[in-house]
Amino acid sequence: MLAEQGLWDGSVAWTCRPAMLGQFYFSDPIVAHNYVLFHREHMDFDWEKLEDLENYRLGLTQDYNYGKEFEEAVASGAISADKTTSDETNFRKLAAGRIDLFPMEQAVGMEMLRRLELEDRISFHARPLQSDYLYLILSRRLPESEQFLRQFNEGLDELRESGRLEELLANSLPYLPASYLIVEDEKSRCTE
Repeated sequence: MLAEQGLWDGSVAWTCRPAMLGQFYFSDPIVAHNYVLFHREHMDFDWEKLEDLENYRLGLTQDYNYGKEFEEAVASGAISADKTTSDETNFRKLAAGRIDLFPMEQAVGMEMLRRLELEDRISFHARPLQSDYLYLILSRRLPESEQFLRQFNEGLDELRESGRLEELLANSLPYLPASYLIVEDEKSRCTE
């Protein structure tokens, strides 16, 4: 909101939302971003399509975007979901058996589980629920945003080409798979 109003220059890390293109410039993609389904360690769980999730209780975090198809399945009642305001609460509910599945970004989820000391009780299914990219957004209300966007994208290219981006991410997000650094230009631009 502060960036939209031009009180802040921008915000990081956002998935592409075409409805926001009128208010923000989106940078080149920084990294890939995959939501996976976390579940209790010894739960026998496999899935291929959304219909396979209909018999499970899912925990969701308020105001997160889980993808259009998934959101429609929740809205129609095809998928049973319980929303809360906290990822931590969802992981605690998952560990306690109050929900069966919790979609979250893989690397962030693994780090949170480590901090909560739940990494030996909760695992995840490798099939992504949603795949996207993360971007810097800059306010269109500020005249310098276009210049900042060019500078950011140039710096990002330099970091990627030198291997420094991979090093920074490996140090800060050790659970981030190397495949998250692969950014395909044509599919990864945030456009309408």
